[in-house]
Amino acid sequence: MKRTKKYFFSGPYFPNHDDNLMGDEGNVSKAREDFLSTRFNNLDFLLETRYKWMNKYLKEYMNIIEVGAGAGFSKLYLNQDIVLTDAAQNSWIDRYLDATNMELPDNSVDIIIASHTIHHFYNPAKFFFECLRVLKKGGLILISEINTSFCMRFLLKILHHEGYSYDIDIFNTESIVNDKKDLWSANCAVPEILFTREREFEDFFEGLKIQLNEPCEFLIFPLSGGVISKLKVPRLPNFILRVVHLLDNLLIKVLPLIFALGRRVVIKKIN
Repeated sequence: MKRTKKYFFSGPYFPNHDDNLMGDEGNVSKAREDFLSTRFNNLDFLLETRYKWMNKYLKEYMNIIEVGAGAGFSKLYLNQDIVLTDAAQNSWIDRYLDATNMELPDNSVDIIIASHTIHHFYNPAKFFFECLRVLKKGGLILISEINTSFCMRFLLKILHHEGYSYDIDIFNTESIVNDKKDLWSANCAVPEILFTREREFEDFFEGLKIQLNEPCEFLIFPLSGGVISKLKVPRLPNFILRVVHLLDNLLIKVLPLIFALGRRVVIKKIN
C-alpha cells in the first residue's frame, strides 16, 4: 500500500465530536432553516462556487442524483432538476439512498453529484463501484470535496472539527475508514488519497476515468462560517468576497499543497 507522506500535522488525528469548537455539528435542519431565512452572504458565495461550475455538465432530461445531499442547498445553484438523496431522512430529501449500496437499476443514471460527502463514507471504494454499476456509459460523477493541505490540517487540529488519517487502504472494498453507524464520522484525507493517485484510481475502478482534478478554495471556506457546523464570522459584501476569491486562486495556483482546502473532480464512466 502506497503511503501519503506529510511533514507537518501528519496524523492520524481523530477528535471526539464533543471537542468540536464549531457549533451545531450535523444539525442539517437548523443549517437549512437558518440559511434559507437569512441567505448569509459569505456562505451563499461559497456554495455558489461549489455548485455552479457543475452546470455546464447538466443537460435537460438527464437523470441526475445527488448523494449525501445533506441540507439540500444544491438545488439553489443548479440549473436542472436533480434528485436529492441521503442516508438520513429529511423532508426536503427526495429519496433515502445509501451511496455505498444504491437501490437503483444498472445503467440508469446520467450524473451523480457528491459534494463534501465522500470523506464521510465508511468505505469509499464501494461507492465508486456502485457508480460504475448505476451510471450510463458516458455518465459522470461531479465531485466537490475537502482537501487536506497544510492549512486544512492546521484548521482541523485547532477546531477539532473532523479527523484524518493517511494510514488507510483506500482501494479495498473491505477497508473501514469511518464509523458505519455514525453519518458524521469523517476521514478528511480520503479525497486527497483517492485523487492524487489517478493511475491507481483508474486501474482499481476499471471503467472510470478522471477528466478534471483541480485544487480550489482557501479563505472563502473559513469565511463562510461553515455549511452545517458553524463559527461566527462577519458578513462581507460581495465585492470583498470576489477579491478574496481571486487571491485564493492565486495562492492555490502557486502553492496548492499549502493553501488548497478543497478539490473539484469530474470522473467519467468510459465503458
